[in-house]
Amino acid sequence: MATILAIDYGSVRVGLAITDTDQRFALALKTISSEPRNECFEAIRRVANDECVERLLLGLPLTMEGQDGPQASIVRAFGNELTNNLGLPVEFVDERFSTKSSAMAAIMKGMKSPDAEAARLLLETWLEKKKRDSLWM
Repeated sequence: MATILAIDYGSVRVGLAITDTDQRFALALKTISSEPRNECFEAIRRVANDECVERLLLGLPLTMEGQDGPQASIVRAFGNELTNNLGLPVEFVDERFSTKSSAMAAIMKGMKSPDAEAARLLLETWLEKKKRDSLWM
């Protein structure tokens, strides 16, 4: 089975997290620079190729009401560029609570940047939802 790569996009840094090949566990992978954009895409492409990624999850910053937040259009444009550059499907995932949780988790783990941890939490939440949904089918 292939893996899934989660991406927490920011204007300065991009956090990456990946599943195991059984898609049961989410692991924080690394943080890369979001600029220059071509180098960011190349770094994501290398991970996608090296890790046999079949799908990308991209955190979408929604408001507390569930509407697109101010950064949502930027993230959606980044997602479209990812699809065009990598040829992989991109699924947008609500990230309303991942940044705050990841910052606290990163501090507790002694991490310098919460970006990869935010991607891991996003991916973990997605995996849990997928598991719950499969139980009800």
